[in-house]
Amino acid sequence: MIAMKKYLYMAAALLMAVACNWKDEMVDPEELGAQSKSIELSCVAGSVTLGVYADGDFSAALPSDAAWIHFENGGRSFSGKGDTGIILSYDINRGVARSTVISLRRGRKYLEIPVIQAGILSAGIEFEDRNVTASADASSCSIKIITLCKDSDLSFEVSYKGEQSGWIDAIRKVNNFLSFDVIENSGAERRFASIKAVSKSDPTLFDEVEICQLGAGTALEVISLTQMKALATKDGDNLILGSKVIEGTVIGDNLAGNGAPNINLSPSLQDLTLADRTVYIQDGQTGVKLVFDKIEDNTLRRYDRVRILLDSLTLVRHSDPSFYELRGAGSEAILSSTAGDAFSVPENKKTIGELTDADINTWVTLTGVEIPIRKGPYFPIDTRHKHVISRFPMPIRDAAGNSMHLVTNYSAEWQRDGTGMPEGAGDISGILVHETFDNFGWDPVKAMQLEQSGRVAEYITELGEIGRYQIRPVRKEDIALARNFGDGFSDMIMEVRYYNKNYDNIVKNSVNNTIYSTYPAVEQPTSTGAVKGVLEVYSGSSKASVGGYRDWTHLGPMIGDEIADPAGGNGVYDYFGNSAHFDVAASTTKISGYIADANGSAWYCSSWTTSKCWRAQFSTEGLTAENLPLSVQFGLLQGLGRTVGAPRYWVAEWSFTGSSWTQFGEEFTVPDFPIISNRKIWQSPGPKYMTINLPMNTNLVGKANVYVRIRPSQDKAATTNTYDGGSIDGTIVSQMNYFAIRYNK
Repeated sequence: MIAMKKYLYMAAALLMAVACNWKDEMVDPEELGAQSKSIELSCVAGSVTLGVYADGDFSAALPSDAAWIHFENGGRSFSGKGDTGIILSYDINRGVARSTVISLRRGRKYLEIPVIQAGILSAGIEFEDRNVTASADASSCSIKIITLCKDSDLSFEVSYKGEQSGWIDAIRKVNNFLSFDVIENSGAERRFASIKAVSKSDPTLFDEVEICQLGAGTALEVISLTQMKALATKDGDNLILGSKVIEGTVIGDNLAGNGAPNINLSPSLQDLTLADRTVYIQDGQTGVKLVFDKIEDNTLRRYDRVRILLDSLTLVRHSDPSFYELRGAGSEAILSSTAGDAFSVPENKKTIGELTDADINTWVTLTGVEIPIRKGPYFPIDTRHKHVISRFPMPIRDAAGNSMHLVTNYSAEWQRDGTGMPEGAGDISGILVHETFDNFGWDPVKAMQLEQSGRVAEYITELGEIGRYQIRPVRKEDIALARNFGDGFSDMIMEVRYYNKNYDNIVKNSVNNTIYSTYPAVEQPTSTGAVKGVLEVYSGSSKASVGGYRDWTHLGPMIGDEIADPAGGNGVYDYFGNSAHFDVAASTTKISGYIADANGSAWYCSSWTTSKCWRAQFSTEGLTAENLPLSVQFGLLQGLGRTVGAPRYWVAEWSFTGSSWTQFGEEFTVPDFPIISNRKIWQSPGPKYMTINLPMNTNLVGKANVYVRIRPSQDKAATTNTYDGGSIDGTIVSQMNYFAIRYNK
């Protein structure tokens, strides 16, 4: 593993050579400024976000001779407005360190931000292979080593693991290879060691390779992943497979924080090591999940070509959906690993509707998809309660109306990086997975059965099924969606992102308990015919009162676990470009992403019964059958965190008259905000977002009035210790923080 400190001395020298070149006078950060005065990049490919602060239009540019770095759109220029995050993507640097500058301009204001990328050669020392296996016979081995260090400056250290030592001999560097001899292993057991190459003049420059020598008489059988899976013949099999070897390509790592899930062991305990212990290995079009026992055992990186010894590993078969995982791996399971590239992974482009169980644990590119929620970051939760939720499922959908979820870990670099989510359509690539999300779904019947069988209730987890498949991007650039809403396949009849009836510095969209759509954007939505939709709460035939509510959709960016600028935007902007975040509770916002009640970033109502509902009235005039399907998107959460009792079960219904209703989609549940003194695994410190298609009914288009309502379907609610064991408590609020009706262009 190459430490960052190996190339910091190179970066420091380059920074001095291309120090910030401020033109005119020192820039006033309220007019034009940047979050960083320089950017340092590692030698591997990736992306980085530069926060720019401006009070209007600005431009950014990259020199034409720096082809190794580009803006997210693939170009060399970028135009922005206001406070914006600029995303830069960069290639792997296989040479020495290199540098360039980003030029920012607003009117007469101009500044340059140096960018320095370390190179593989300038990083010091690197073995091309990180794991090598030798036969039991006496033999010579060689490993490619990349370094600018002179041979006379290198020393080699051998560390033996176990009782046997002295079986590695004659270590030498010949040209670009490290060679060594192994003495015959007459015993039946494998033996292990590591060789460390160190610079004598600078001990901070080093790399290490793991060596395994097979035992006498060991006969390794290489099998395909398909053959391995066939050994598990029934559901729930846990098999130890013996001296068999599989080969494949590692399709992800956790360097950007989203390579695999961490899980909750209870409402207050998480296994925060699991994501770093897990990789996915693909061979051809099939894949398997590999879980190591310890973080330090997992030395694999994205695109490594690996050989894994199955001896002592456990193969687990899952059903409905069908997928496989290997558990119990130690470092000795890695027979060999060699750095590779993305070309080792076959392209697999599919629509959501074309996915099958065979795609689970493989790299998939979903084509023609969008994120239908135009609000907030990828992880919109109250981070004070992050120990009860480690990943967030954001809905994605396609033009055919198929939907699933994009999974973002709290540890992901982009989860709240100040830029928000892209609003257009495109492709999303990642590892196709099947994961459970207890905060957004729960099976109380199965939980009761497990409890009756002797399981402790607090430690019953992983029951929250929210769909057959999810996609897990490994890097932010895997989410290749257009930034602008106009660059998509859908448009909207109506959208509600905030609630405002009092403040003059933001468009007022509510009067007399009616919330008017702010899309299409108009200056006065409460008094214009251009608005095609309104949102209200009805109890029977009577309209009920609505109030502004709190939310956790602050965009960031974050420094560690805190919001860098609590006064920054929450991703909700009106017709004038003003942010809805106009009243800041700074101390709370900084540690939670909190948007105060008075902002109206969400809205609420209480006194719920099965005859009370959120009701939207909208027009579909001008639309035809080609614009189907219509779909509804919303975000719901309930309670204040003090107690529970809001409706557990809800349905969506439509009507032409507002009096005769037809259900569409399945009954769904809405989570409760965590009770601090009595947290449960099914509680969520953030909204549950959903997208549901209306029927493919041509009668729904071309109508002056169509109604959709979201209402409680059963008189059931949580109690302090049960998921749905109580009746609805009318004093407990239920909030909504987003509502939209979409159609295909």
